[in-house]
Amino acid sequence: MTMQKKPEGNALDFKEFVGQHRERVYQIICSYFPDNAPPEFIKMLRSYTDRKGQYRRPGYAILWTLLYGGKLEDVMLPAAVQQISEDYFLMHDDWMDGNSVRRGLPAAHILFGAEYAVDAGDTLHNILWKMAYDAASVLGGERGKRYFDKFYDIMLTTHIGQYLDIRLAREVKDITKFKIEDYYKSIHAKSAYYSVYGPMQCGAIIAGAKDDVVNGIAGYGTPAGIAFQIKDDILDCIATEGGLGKSIGTDVRDGVKTLILWHAVQHADSATLAKMKGVYAKDRELKSEAEIRFVLDKFVELGSIAYAEKEAARLTKEAIEKFEIAARGIKSPLKGLAMSSIGQTTKREK
Repeated sequence: MTMQKKPEGNALDFKEFVGQHRERVYQIICSYFPDNAPPEFIKMLRSYTDRKGQYRRPGYAILWTLLYGGKLEDVMLPAAVQQISEDYFLMHDDWMDGNSVRRGLPAAHILFGAEYAVDAGDTLHNILWKMAYDAASVLGGERGKRYFDKFYDIMLTTHIGQYLDIRLAREVKDITKFKIEDYYKSIHAKSAYYSVYGPMQCGAIIAGAKDDVVNGIAGYGTPAGIAFQIKDDILDCIATEGGLGKSIGTDVRDGVKTLILWHAVQHADSATLAKMKGVYAKDRELKSEAEIRFVLDKFVELGSIAYAEKEAARLTKEAIEKFEIAARGIKSPLKGLAMSSIGQTTKREK
Protein backbone atom coordinates (compact mmCIF):
# COMPACT_ATOMS: atom_id res chain seq x y z
CA MET A 1 0.00 0.00 0.00
CA THR A 2 1.35 3.45 -0.95
CA MET A 3 1.96 5.64 2.09
CA GLN A 4 0.37 9.08 2.08
CA LYS A 5 2.73 11.80 3.29
CA LYS A 6 0.07 14.49 3.24
CA PRO A 7 -3.71 14.42 3.31
CA GLU A 8 -5.10 13.93 -0.18
CA GLY A 9 -6.81 17.28 -0.38
CA ASN A 10 -6.11 20.92 -1.10
CA ALA A 11 -2.80 20.87 0.84
CA LEU A 12 -1.37 18.49 -1.73
CA ASP A 13 -0.47 19.57 -5.26
CA PHE A 14 -0.85 17.29 -8.24
CA LYS A 15 2.87 16.70 -8.71
CA GLU A 16 3.19 15.55 -5.10
CA PHE A 17 0.11 13.37 -5.46
CA VAL A 18 1.57 11.68 -8.53
CA GLY A 19 4.88 11.25 -6.73
CA GLN A 20 3.21 9.24 -4.00
CA HIS A 21 2.06 6.63 -6.51
CA ARG A 22 4.84 6.69 -9.12
CA GLU A 23 7.00 3.90 -7.68
CA ARG A 24 4.15 1.46 -7.31
CA VAL A 25 2.93 2.09 -10.86
CA TYR A 26 6.50 1.57 -12.09
CA GLN A 27 6.84 -1.73 -10.20
CA ILE A 28 3.59 -3.04 -11.68
CA ILE A 29 4.87 -2.31 -15.19
CA CYS A 30 8.18 -4.03 -14.43
CA SER A 31 6.34 -7.14 -13.25
CA TYR A 32 5.01 -7.63 -16.80
CA PHE A 33 8.35 -7.63 -18.58
CA PRO A 34 9.13 -11.13 -19.88
CA ASP A 35 11.74 -13.23 -18.09
CA ASN A 36 12.41 -15.50 -21.06
CA ALA A 37 13.86 -12.93 -23.47
CA PRO A 38 17.54 -12.11 -24.11
CA PRO A 39 18.94 -9.63 -21.55
CA GLU A 40 19.88 -7.12 -24.24
CA PHE A 41 16.27 -7.12 -25.51
CA ILE A 42 14.91 -6.60 -21.99
CA LYS A 43 17.26 -3.62 -21.72
CA MET A 44 15.65 -2.14 -24.83
CA LEU A 45 12.14 -2.76 -23.51
CA ARG A 46 12.93 -1.11 -20.20
CA SER A 47 14.86 1.84 -21.57
CA TYR A 48 12.02 4.39 -21.37
CA THR A 49 10.21 2.74 -18.47
CA ASP A 50 13.30 2.87 -16.28
CA ARG A 51 13.83 6.54 -17.02
CA LYS A 52 10.30 7.16 -15.72
CA GLY A 53 8.14 9.95 -17.05
CA GLN A 54 6.09 12.51 -15.22
CA TYR A 55 3.30 9.94 -14.72
CA ARG A 56 0.69 12.65 -15.29
CA ARG A 57 -1.69 10.34 -17.16
CA PRO A 58 -1.75 7.57 -14.54
CA GLY A 59 -2.03 10.36 -11.98
CA TYR A 60 -5.27 11.55 -13.58
CA ALA A 61 -6.64 8.00 -13.61
CA ILE A 62 -5.83 7.52 -9.92
CA LEU A 63 -7.10 10.93 -8.83
CA TRP A 64 -10.40 10.65 -10.71
CA THR A 65 -10.97 7.16 -9.32
CA LEU A 66 -10.61 8.48 -5.79
CA LEU A 67 -12.54 11.65 -6.61
CA TYR A 68 -15.60 9.54 -7.47
CA GLY A 69 -15.26 7.33 -4.42
CA GLY A 70 -13.36 4.41 -5.95
CA LYS A 71 -10.65 2.30 -4.35
CA LEU A 72 -6.94 2.86 -4.83
CA GLU A 73 -6.34 -0.87 -5.29
CA ASP A 74 -8.75 -0.98 -8.21
CA VAL A 75 -6.96 1.68 -10.24
CA MET A 76 -3.29 0.80 -9.82
CA LEU A 77 -3.11 -1.71 -12.69
CA PRO A 78 -5.11 0.54 -15.05
CA ALA A 79 -2.78 3.39 -14.07
CA ALA A 80 0.20 1.22 -15.04
CA VAL A 81 -1.50 0.47 -18.36
CA GLN A 82 -1.78 4.19 -18.98
CA GLN A 83 1.92 4.72 -18.30
CA ILE A 84 3.28 1.85 -20.40
CA SER A 85 1.14 3.10 -23.29
CA GLU A 86 3.08 6.37 -23.09
CA ASP A 87 6.40 4.50 -23.16
CA TYR A 88 5.23 2.64 -26.26
CA PHE A 89 3.96 5.74 -28.05
CA LEU A 90 7.13 7.71 -27.33
CA MET A 91 9.45 4.96 -28.54
CA HIS A 92 7.69 4.97 -31.90
CA ASP A 93 7.18 8.75 -31.99
CA ASP A 94 10.86 9.47 -31.37
CA TRP A 95 11.83 7.30 -34.31
CA MET A 96 9.17 8.79 -36.61
CA ASP A 97 9.96 12.37 -35.56
CA GLY A 98 13.72 11.92 -35.51
CA ASN A 99 14.01 13.04 -31.88
CA SER A 100 17.46 12.41 -30.48
CA VAL A 101 16.68 12.87 -26.77
CA ARG A 102 13.98 11.46 -24.51
CA ARG A 103 13.73 12.05 -20.76
CA GLY A 104 17.22 13.51 -20.71
CA LEU A 105 18.95 10.57 -22.42
CA PRO A 106 19.46 9.39 -26.02
CA ALA A 107 16.27 8.24 -27.73
CA ALA A 108 15.82 4.48 -28.20
CA HIS A 109 16.50 4.50 -31.93
CA ILE A 110 19.73 6.40 -31.29
CA LEU A 111 20.84 3.93 -28.63
CA PHE A 112 19.82 0.70 -30.30
CA GLY A 113 19.05 1.46 -33.94
CA ALA A 114 15.68 2.04 -35.60
CA GLU A 115 14.81 -1.61 -36.21
CA TYR A 116 15.41 -2.63 -32.60
CA ALA A 117 13.60 0.43 -31.24
CA VAL A 118 10.51 -0.25 -33.37
CA ASP A 119 10.49 -3.90 -32.32
CA ALA A 120 10.85 -2.92 -28.65
CA GLY A 121 7.98 -0.46 -29.04
CA ASP A 122 5.84 -3.15 -30.66
CA THR A 123 6.58 -5.43 -27.73
CA LEU A 124 5.55 -2.75 -25.24
CA HIS A 125 2.33 -2.43 -27.24
CA ASN A 126 1.81 -6.17 -26.86
CA ILE A 127 2.47 -6.05 -23.12
CA LEU A 128 0.10 -3.12 -22.56
CA TRP A 129 -2.85 -5.06 -24.03
CA LYS A 130 -2.11 -8.00 -21.76
CA MET A 131 -2.10 -5.56 -18.85
CA ALA A 132 -5.34 -3.93 -20.03
CA TYR A 133 -6.99 -7.36 -20.34
CA ASP A 134 -5.87 -8.27 -16.82
CA ALA A 135 -7.12 -4.94 -15.48
CA ALA A 136 -10.53 -5.46 -17.08
CA SER A 137 -10.67 -9.02 -15.74
CA VAL A 138 -9.89 -7.89 -12.19
CA LEU A 139 -12.50 -5.14 -12.35
CA GLY A 140 -14.91 -7.74 -13.68
CA GLY A 141 -18.35 -7.68 -15.22
CA GLU A 142 -19.78 -4.56 -16.78
CA ARG A 143 -17.26 -2.30 -15.06
CA GLY A 144 -14.36 -4.24 -16.59
CA LYS A 145 -15.95 -4.11 -20.03
CA ARG A 146 -16.59 -0.37 -19.77
CA TYR A 147 -12.99 0.24 -18.74
CA PHE A 148 -11.56 -1.89 -21.56
CA ASP A 149 -13.83 -0.31 -24.18
CA LYS A 150 -12.89 3.18 -23.00
CA PHE A 151 -9.15 2.46 -23.06
CA TYR A 152 -9.47 0.88 -26.50
CA ASP A 153 -11.27 3.98 -27.77
CA ILE A 154 -8.55 6.23 -26.32
CA MET A 155 -5.80 4.25 -28.05
CA LEU A 156 -7.63 4.04 -31.38
CA THR A 157 -8.40 7.75 -31.37
CA THR A 158 -4.78 8.56 -30.54
CA HIS A 159 -3.50 6.53 -33.48
CA ILE A 160 -5.98 8.30 -35.77
CA GLY A 161 -4.78 11.61 -34.36
CA GLN A 162 -1.20 10.66 -35.15
CA TYR A 163 -2.25 10.03 -38.75
CA LEU A 164 -3.97 13.43 -38.94
CA ASP A 165 -0.87 15.10 -37.52
CA ILE A 166 1.45 13.36 -40.00
CA ARG A 167 -0.85 14.13 -42.92
CA LEU A 168 -1.03 17.80 -41.99
CA ALA A 169 2.76 17.96 -41.78
CA ARG A 170 3.50 16.07 -44.98
CA GLU A 171 0.71 17.02 -47.35
CA VAL A 172 0.22 20.69 -46.47
CA LYS A 173 3.66 22.04 -47.29
CA ASP A 174 2.36 25.56 -47.98
CA ILE A 175 1.92 27.08 -44.52
CA THR A 176 -0.58 29.62 -45.87
CA LYS A 177 -2.95 26.81 -46.80
CA PHE A 178 -3.44 25.02 -43.51
CA LYS A 179 -6.59 25.73 -41.52
CA ILE A 180 -6.63 26.26 -37.77
CA GLU A 181 -9.61 23.88 -37.58
CA ASP A 182 -7.35 21.08 -38.82
CA TYR A 183 -4.91 21.79 -36.00
CA TYR A 184 -7.60 21.59 -33.33
CA LYS A 185 -9.03 18.40 -34.81
CA SER A 186 -5.60 16.80 -34.85
CA ILE A 187 -4.59 17.69 -31.29
CA HIS A 188 -7.95 16.69 -29.85
CA ALA A 189 -7.53 13.23 -31.33
CA LYS A 190 -3.81 12.87 -30.70
CA SER A 191 -3.34 14.54 -27.33
CA ALA A 192 -6.33 16.01 -25.49
CA TYR A 193 -8.22 12.73 -25.14
CA TYR A 194 -5.18 10.55 -24.49
CA SER A 195 -3.28 12.91 -22.20
CA VAL A 196 -6.03 14.44 -20.09
CA TYR A 197 -9.68 13.55 -20.15
CA GLY A 198 -9.38 9.93 -21.29
CA PRO A 199 -7.46 8.91 -18.15
CA MET A 200 -9.94 10.93 -16.08
CA GLN A 201 -12.82 9.01 -17.67
CA CYS A 202 -11.07 5.69 -17.02
CA GLY A 203 -10.78 6.66 -13.37
CA ALA A 204 -14.45 7.55 -13.12
CA ILE A 205 -15.43 4.25 -14.75
CA ILE A 206 -13.24 2.32 -12.31
CA ALA A 207 -15.01 4.12 -9.47
CA GLY A 208 -18.36 2.99 -10.89
CA ALA A 209 -19.57 6.37 -12.19
CA LYS A 210 -22.52 6.30 -14.55
CA ASP A 211 -22.20 7.01 -18.27
CA ASP A 212 -23.60 10.56 -18.04
CA VAL A 213 -20.95 11.44 -15.47
CA VAL A 214 -18.17 9.85 -17.51
CA ASN A 215 -19.31 11.59 -20.70
CA GLY A 216 -19.58 14.88 -18.85
CA ILE A 217 -15.87 14.80 -18.06
CA ALA A 218 -15.19 15.61 -21.72
CA GLY A 219 -16.88 18.97 -21.16
CA TYR A 220 -14.03 20.27 -19.03
CA GLY A 221 -11.41 17.75 -20.12
CA THR A 222 -11.45 18.82 -23.76
CA PRO A 223 -10.40 22.46 -23.21
CA ALA A 224 -7.91 21.28 -20.57
CA GLY A 225 -6.45 18.75 -23.01
CA ILE A 226 -6.19 21.25 -25.85
CA ALA A 227 -4.47 23.70 -23.50
CA PHE A 228 -2.07 20.90 -22.54
CA GLN A 229 -1.04 20.39 -26.17
CA ILE A 230 -0.72 24.12 -26.87
CA LYS A 231 1.64 24.32 -23.91
CA ASP A 232 3.57 21.38 -25.37
CA ASP A 233 3.90 23.31 -28.64
CA ILE A 234 5.12 26.37 -26.77
CA LEU A 235 7.74 24.42 -24.86
CA ASP A 236 9.03 22.92 -28.10
CA CYS A 237 9.82 26.48 -29.20
CA ILE A 238 11.21 28.15 -26.09
CA ALA A 239 12.45 25.49 -23.64
CA THR A 240 15.96 24.07 -23.49
CA GLU A 241 16.76 20.46 -24.32
CA GLY A 242 18.18 19.94 -20.85
CA GLY A 243 15.15 21.43 -19.12
CA LEU A 244 12.56 19.70 -21.29
CA GLY A 245 14.37 16.37 -21.47
CA LYS A 246 13.75 15.96 -25.20
CA SER A 247 14.72 17.52 -28.52
CA ILE A 248 13.70 21.15 -29.13
CA GLY A 249 12.37 22.68 -32.35
CA THR A 250 11.07 19.37 -33.63
CA ASP A 251 7.74 20.84 -34.76
CA VAL A 252 9.49 23.23 -37.15
CA ARG A 253 11.92 20.53 -38.24
CA ASP A 254 9.07 18.09 -38.97
CA GLY A 255 6.76 20.65 -40.54
CA VAL A 256 4.13 20.20 -37.81
CA LYS A 257 1.32 22.73 -38.05
CA THR A 258 0.59 24.48 -34.77
CA LEU A 259 -1.44 27.37 -33.40
CA ILE A 260 1.83 29.26 -33.06
CA LEU A 261 2.63 28.85 -36.75
CA TRP A 262 -0.91 29.81 -37.75
CA HIS A 263 -0.65 33.09 -35.81
CA ALA A 264 2.78 33.84 -37.27
CA VAL A 265 1.49 33.35 -40.82
CA GLN A 266 -1.29 35.86 -40.17
CA HIS A 267 1.11 38.52 -38.86
CA ALA A 268 4.36 38.12 -40.80
CA ASP A 269 5.41 40.62 -43.46
CA SER A 270 5.82 39.36 -47.00
CA ALA A 271 9.59 38.84 -46.78
CA THR A 272 9.39 36.94 -43.49
CA LEU A 273 6.47 34.86 -44.70
CA ALA A 274 8.30 33.94 -47.89
CA LYS A 275 11.33 32.76 -45.93
CA MET A 276 9.19 30.78 -43.49
CA LYS A 277 7.33 29.17 -46.39
CA GLY A 278 10.66 28.13 -47.86
CA VAL A 279 11.75 26.49 -44.61
CA TYR A 280 8.51 24.57 -44.18
CA ALA A 281 8.51 23.46 -47.81
CA LYS A 282 11.80 21.59 -47.29
CA ASP A 283 12.04 18.02 -46.16
CA ARG A 284 13.14 17.47 -42.59
CA GLU A 285 16.74 16.52 -43.29
CA LEU A 286 17.30 19.55 -45.55
CA LYS A 287 16.43 22.16 -42.91
CA SER A 288 19.46 23.77 -41.30
CA GLU A 289 19.71 24.66 -37.63
CA ALA A 290 19.96 28.32 -38.67
CA GLU A 291 16.66 28.07 -40.56
CA ILE A 292 14.94 26.43 -37.62
CA ARG A 293 16.30 29.10 -35.28
CA PHE A 294 15.07 31.81 -37.67
CA VAL A 295 11.52 30.46 -37.48
CA LEU A 296 11.62 30.05 -33.70
CA ASP A 297 12.88 33.61 -33.28
CA LYS A 298 10.12 34.92 -35.54
CA PHE A 299 7.53 33.14 -33.42
CA VAL A 300 8.69 35.26 -30.49
CA GLU A 301 9.05 38.51 -32.44
CA LEU A 302 5.61 38.22 -34.03
CA GLY A 303 3.93 37.61 -30.68
CA SER A 304 2.90 34.12 -31.69
CA ILE A 305 4.23 32.50 -28.51
CA ALA A 306 2.45 35.10 -26.41
CA TYR A 307 -0.75 34.51 -28.37
CA ALA A 308 -0.54 30.76 -27.76
CA GLU A 309 0.12 31.33 -24.06
CA LYS A 310 -2.98 33.53 -23.87
CA GLU A 311 -5.10 30.95 -25.69
CA ALA A 312 -3.88 28.14 -23.43
CA ALA A 313 -4.70 30.26 -20.36
CA ARG A 314 -8.17 30.99 -21.73
CA LEU A 315 -8.86 27.31 -22.33
CA THR A 316 -7.58 26.39 -18.88
CA LYS A 317 -9.88 28.98 -17.30
CA GLU A 318 -12.79 27.55 -19.31
CA ALA A 319 -11.92 24.03 -18.18
CA ILE A 320 -11.79 25.03 -14.50
CA GLU A 321 -15.11 26.85 -14.72
CA LYS A 322 -16.76 23.85 -16.36
CA PHE A 323 -15.23 21.50 -13.78
CA GLU A 324 -16.67 23.59 -10.96
CA ILE A 325 -20.13 23.21 -12.47
CA ALA A 326 -19.76 19.49 -13.19
CA ALA A 327 -18.34 18.76 -9.74
CA ARG A 328 -20.97 20.58 -7.67
CA GLY A 329 -22.40 17.33 -6.39
CA ILE A 330 -19.03 15.80 -5.47
CA LYS A 331 -18.30 15.85 -1.73
CA SER A 332 -14.78 14.44 -1.93
CA PRO A 333 -11.95 16.37 -0.21
CA LEU A 334 -9.98 15.73 -3.39
CA LYS A 335 -12.11 18.13 -5.41
CA GLY A 336 -9.73 21.04 -4.84
CA LEU A 337 -6.76 18.93 -5.88
CA ALA A 338 -8.57 17.78 -9.02
CA MET A 339 -9.37 21.36 -9.97
CA SER A 340 -5.79 22.51 -9.39
CA SER A 341 -4.50 19.60 -11.50
CA ILE A 342 -6.44 21.03 -14.44
CA GLY A 343 -4.79 24.38 -13.90
CA GLN A 344 -1.35 22.81 -13.92
CA THR A 345 -1.69 21.66 -17.53
CA THR A 346 -0.36 25.05 -18.64
CA LYS A 347 1.92 25.89 -15.70
CA ARG A 348 4.38 23.08 -16.31
CA GLU A 349 7.91 23.57 -17.58
CA LYS A 350 8.16 20.20 -19.32
